[in-house]
Amino acid sequence: MLSLASSVADLAVEKIELFILVLVRVSTIVFLLPAFSFNAVPATIKACVSLLLAILVFPQIPLVSFTIANSPVFFFMIVLEQIFIGLIIGFTTAFMLYFVVMGGEWIARDIGLMQGTMNPFVEFQSNIFSIILPTLLMVVYLASGGHYFFIRVLFESFQYIPMGNFVWDTRSFAEILILLSASSFVVGFQFTFPILAVVFLCTVALGLMNRVMPQMQVWILGIPLKVIFGSLMLIYTLPLMVQLFNANFEQLQRALFAILRAGSGG
Repeated sequence: MLSLASSVADLAVEKIELFILVLVRVSTIVFLLPAFSFNAVPATIKACVSLLLAILVFPQIPLVSFTIANSPVFFFMIVLEQIFIGLIIGFTTAFMLYFVVMGGEWIARDIGLMQGTMNPFVEFQSNIFSIILPTLLMVVYLASGGHYFFIRVLFESFQYIPMGNFVWDTRSFAEILILLSASSFVVGFQFTFPILAVVFLCTVALGLMNRVMPQMQVWILGIPLKVIFGSLMLIYTLPLMVQLFNANFEQLQRALFAILRAGSGG
């Protein structure tokens, strides 16, 4: 009877430890997701979402091929494995907004609005375009149901990379990250090209006016002109920006599943 009670207790402890491992991976991913990585989102909300998702994921995880037993060192190594997997997936999802922030910096630099404004999401000063554009596109992303994809990735990460079976294909992973970085730079340039072109043409026109009428203070006139024309072009090209954002999101989806396959050694 005592041996049966001891076996039941060991099984309960084993389940609790497995749930903790699931919670570690899930919470690491959730805390790094674009919609939750902002400091404006309370840590309590992030923790509650992580706990809820872990409860939903736990019954569906594949059977583990190891026994945790009473080895704190082994358990700690598995915890580190889950944190690393979560960091990789969470870091990759951040590429969804990298090109938007980069494009906002380019636009603000060329228009002349680099002065700092308090960013409520990251709690330090940023230019206004680096605040407005990510916020606007994040609203579009959430309204279109894009967050369901990341929930799917979270669930399927345990199918592709079961706990204790982490075999990372570093070459494939490096290739994916390099391609994502290059793609973010290219898409960021496409994202801002219409505004930068208008600002460039405005600068050329001001230069020609300065040659024709040297006595006219065209550079003082140029500051409001760049802001006006650049802002008007930004409003006009917003639908194009949304299309580029969606195209980049589709590429990110393929990259995430490629990373999951690389994590399974496939």
